[in-house]
Amino acid sequence: MNTPVDFVALIWSQGRRQKFPLWILLGLFLNLVIAPIILASTQEPLTRGNAYALGLLGLVILALAIYLFAVIFQPERF
Repeated sequence: MNTPVDFVALIWSQGRRQKFPLWILLGLFLNLVIAPIILASTQEPLTRGNAYALGLLGLVILALAIYLFAVIFQPERF
């Protein structure tokens, strides 16, 4: 029986082109951890969908910041 770990190992072994789906999957799993923290930290009532959207937005902003940092300091790779 295939487990999620087998699925991640299969994607990881496919080479460089197939790693983008893995990063999306890992980002969604990370959002499952971040969204309840956002939901618990707000004073006003916040829907679960809004908490997940804010968590995903935060992850996208963090990823863009890391990418731009790499582009600024290593422009020859891009």
